[in-house]
Amino acid sequence: MQRITVTLDPDLVAEVDRTVEQRGYAGRSEAMRDLLRRGLAETRRRLDPDLSGIATFTFVAEAGVRDLGQRLAEVQQRRHDLVVAQIQIPLDHEASLHTLLVRGRVRDILAFVDEVATQRGIRHDSLSLIPARIELGAHRHGEDPHPHEHIRT
Repeated sequence: MQRITVTLDPDLVAEVDRTVEQRGYAGRSEAMRDLLRRGLAETRRRLDPDLSGIATFTFVAEAGVRDLGQRLAEVQQRRHDLVVAQIQIPLDHEASLHTLLVRGRVRDILAFVDEVATQRGIRHDSLSLIPARIELGAHRHGEDPHPHEHIRT
């Protein structure tokens, strides 16, 4: 590792220290590395629209909203190339929590998320996106070569 020196104002240092304590980092350096990685990942997403990524998209869907289930199914079917897995958990009689695992080009993921999140009856959505290079390659686990997707973050 390489050491660098950064000058921060006292309020920012206090905020970093609170983050270290709240999240359980081993120290300021670990917290700063994590915060930098997150910030740089966000910058890469904005600068490279063709960047690939993997993401979790979580939202709450209200029960009883007319045709919401059908509309969500149609959006997901249109973008079946992005959705890898999904889970739905009932929260109560009025809402359920949905989490989708998606992968593809960041621009496609963001468009998909916007289409889902703006449906009437969707609330509290959250996207966690990790830039990644997705490659298709073949390799052997025995007698026959077979294709696999390789995801490199």
